[in-house]
Amino acid sequence: MGRFPFLRGNSRSFTLVELLVVIAIIGLLAGLSVPAISGATAKAKSTECVNNLRQIGTAMNIFASENNGYLPYASGPSAAGTGTNLGFNHWEAPLAVIMGVGTGSVSFPSRASFDDARAKHPFNCPACKTGFRTYTANMRGMGFFPGGNIAYPQRKIASLVKSSQLILVADDTFGDPAPANSGTDYFDESNYTNRIGIRHGGRANALFGDFHVESITVSNLIASNNIRTF
Repeated sequence: MGRFPFLRGNSRSFTLVELLVVIAIIGLLAGLSVPAISGATAKAKSTECVNNLRQIGTAMNIFASENNGYLPYASGPSAAGTGTNLGFNHWEAPLAVIMGVGTGSVSFPSRASFDDARAKHPFNCPACKTGFRTYTANMRGMGFFPGGNIAYPQRKIASLVKSSQLILVADDTFGDPAPANSGTDYFDESNYTNRIGIRHGGRANALFGDFHVESITVSNLIASNNIRTF
């Protein structure tokens, strides 16, 4: 008698039909898992984007504490407004130095050290792989360029009106399928619908004047509440 008599007569090969059924079930399960994996990946990228904006908010507070309460210009790095011939004249520049991802000084920063779509730092949203500096800033909330248009004066944090509703920084449209836009570093009430991006499942992440961050639906924004509150 063999060592395993209970196995006699019980072993057989799979039929072709059975194999096809197994393959079909595996394919079905794989198809069901792809959307779940894709959704989890998109959620992770949105969470990282939210963390980016929180870090930007922290850097803005540091900048303000060192510059009499003023926020950086949406276009222009110097709080005093004394320089225009700078290596990088947008709001990200002085914050990059504060955050350790840029070179130079707060008043004379350099863009080359972090102007890279492949770089992993708080100014690149992980959901956008085609552009760099993928956030846009509110000219009404922060001001527009030293010595520039007087309609956009530099703002102090303490002067912000409806700060919990006022958007300071949000996803831009770099890499978005619609609206088609190459991305712009700043916006106001006349163009925010085309300059705030919707790369997170049709929504944008935004940093507000009280420095909280949340996901928003751009079409629900109201200029007098969210863009120009004073």
